[in-house]
Amino acid sequence: MNLHAQIIEESGRPKFAVLPIDEYESLLKELSEFDSIEDLSDYLKAIKIKSETKTWHSLDEVKAELDI
Repeated sequence: MNLHAQIIEESGRPKFAVLPIDEYESLLKELSEFDSIEDLSDYLKAIKIKSETKTWHSLDEVKAELDI
């Protein structure tokens, strides 16, 4: 999702972000699916790792590697 926020500064530093209402409502909907900010953080970390991972292993390969 690309946000089209207007940033309002105070004393030369960002203070507020104003979003178009449709983007705000969409963001609220997406965030409401998480029980906590920690859940959101874990999800974002998992997405990042998934995008960076080039090779995947099956459960059977992992078990064989760990000899279990």
